[in-house]
Amino acid sequence: MTIEVESDEALVRRIRDGDTEAFAELVNRYKRGIANFIGASVRCAADVSDLSQETFMRAYAHLGTFNPQLGRFSTWIYQIARNVVRTHLGKSLKRPPTQELPEEQTLENALPDISLESDPAGGILRAEAERELREALTELPERTRTVLALRYFDNMEYHTIASTLGLSLGNVKTLIHRGKIALAKKMQERERRARGEVKPSGGHRALLLV
Repeated sequence: MTIEVESDEALVRRIRDGDTEAFAELVNRYKRGIANFIGASVRCAADVSDLSQETFMRAYAHLGTFNPQLGRFSTWIYQIARNVVRTHLGKSLKRPPTQELPEEQTLENALPDISLESDPAGGILRAEAERELREALTELPERTRTVLALRYFDNMEYHTIASTLGLSLGNVKTLIHRGKIALAKKMQERERRARGEVKPSGGHRALLLV
C-alpha cells in the first residue's frame, strides 16, 4: 500500500489552521538542504547553525505571506535563506574560519559515504577533500556560488533555481557550467599552492560536481 506524502502546501494550511506541530515536518524536510545551502557561503559551523535556525524562524513568522499561487514553498524558503545569508555577510568582517562544518552537512549528492565505518582511511581523505571543496566554493562570486549550492546541495531543478533567484533558465545553465569550471580551477590552484608549485600540475582531485 502506497502512503501518500503530504505536500508542503498542505502542511502550511494545517499550520495556518492552528496545527503548529506541522511546522516540525517542514523543518525536517528542509533542514539539511538549508544548512548545506548556507554552508556554501558561510564557513563557521556555529554561524551555519544560527543562520539555519534564523531562516526557519523567519519562515514561521512570515508564513502568512506565503502564496502557493506565486511559487512553491521550497522556492519561498530558499529565498529567505538567501536573504539571511546576504544580511549576515554584509554585517560580517569576514574573519578567517575557525571551525569546520559538522559531519552531517556533507555533500550527499556529490560525494560517496565519507564515514569512518565505511572506509576509515578513505573517509578521512574525503572529509579533508570536502573541506577544501567547500572553501574553494566560497571563493566564487555570490550568484555562481548560490546556483551551485541550490543545484548540488539540495538537488534543486534548474527551473526552480531560476524561479528562486529570478534568473532565466538559460542563465542558470550558463552559471552552473561556468561555475563548475571555475571551481575546478580553484581546486587546482589550491593543490598547487599546497605543493609549492608555480605551474599547473596537470590534474586535480576528482571532486567535480556532475
